[in-house]
Amino acid sequence: WSAGIGVAGFGLVITQVLSLNLVWSVLIGLLHCVAFGLGIYLALQFFGPIGSADSWRQTITRAVIATISGAVLAFAFSALVSLVASVTIGAYPFGYSLDAAIDGYKVQYGIQNAVAGALTPLIEWLPLTVLGVVFLKLWLGAHPEASKANAHASASA
Repeated sequence: WSAGIGVAGFGLVITQVLSLNLVWSVLIGLLHCVAFGLGIYLALQFFGPIGSADSWRQTITRAVIATISGAVLAFAFSALVSLVASVTIGAYPFGYSLDAAIDGYKVQYGIQNAVAGALTPLIEWLPLTVLGVVFLKLWLGAHPEASKANAHASASA
């Protein structure tokens, strides 16, 4: 199948697109974004909920805290992925030992990438998160019934 497509000149492109490495990288990247968003959601839901009566200082501070918590959760996810990726078989594959070993260099490299992978979205997505929280505050001010329903739901829980 690949040889037939290779004759047409598309073999290299299609085999690269369908590569397992690429699929794995895209999946990890998407899960990294999901972890960041989940951290923002959890911070805004439980640590600092936004209300229309809040001051602008409180709103901006809660948005920054939510972004930091998203970066912390993204760091934890990246560190876990790098730890799993650093597990290799022993020094002698199929030889003296088949015990799993952790490669220290891969762990160090993975943690460095996890720190960079957490700081980059923190810096890049901070303005967008603050803007989203400001829009949320404005929307809650324009729709007071949503604020009352949210307060009633949290009081009954």
